[in-house]
Amino acid sequence: MIKKILVPTDGSERAERAADFAVALAKATGASLLFLNVIDEVPPAYAYELESGAPIDVSAIDDLRQKYGEESVARLKDKAAAEGVTAETLVVEGHPWQEILNQATATGADHIVIGSHGRRALAAAMLGNVAVNVIHGANVPVTVIPVRD
Repeated sequence: MIKKILVPTDGSERAERAADFAVALAKATGASLLFLNVIDEVPPAYAYELESGAPIDVSAIDDLRQKYGEESVARLKDKAAAEGVTAETLVVEGHPWQEILNQATATGADHIVIGSHGRRALAAAMLGNVAVNVIHGANVPVTVIPVRD
């Protein structure tokens, strides 16, 4: 029985589609939802102007990324509430696929619903693919929602 569904979101169309599926699944099963936004860590090299080596203030960018993450999960929580589904939100910083797996364990999620770009194997291998890493690392069932044209 599904009790808690973790739904990672980056605010994209594929994440919205995954959220819609998760809301319907939660409604049908009586599960609750946890909408998660992971703010990708910025490597320290990006905190400096590359040509001169002078430091740049990235706090404004960090604030915008935090605000965007919070707005992304809040919008989905409202969508769930409109369907009568209980939902929580969480915004964390880290490497996306690792944080998705960490938060699934930490929060007791027993299912993950995630959107995918639907890249071919070579592109996914070269560019990295959050959904693929989540599938291979998860200890709970993962439902992948592809983007369709």
